[in-house]
Amino acid sequence: MESSGCMGLVAVFAISSSVVLVSLQVQKRLVSEFKKKVELELGSVRNQRKKKVRFAADVIEPSSNNEEYRRRRTSPRPAPAMKDFSLSL
Repeated sequence: MESSGCMGLVAVFAISSSVVLVSLQVQKRLVSEFKKKVELELGSVRNQRKKKVRFAADVIEPSSNNEEYRRRRTSPRPAPAMKDFSLSL
């Protein structure tokens, strides 16, 4: 009777071990497929072509230390010439 009980225990151990191993393999496969799908979706967002910025021709590019740029921007500008709009009677 002892041998039949021992054989039953070995059978239960073998079956439960195989179920655990199969479930781990299935989980690995599902996780890897999920990761691939997420990477494809995020990759399409990341790999979108970035828009290039084009500046107008009259935009001043500041020098490396920005002194020239500041000098040009902070220098007093002459007031626009006002035409004489006085009424003569």
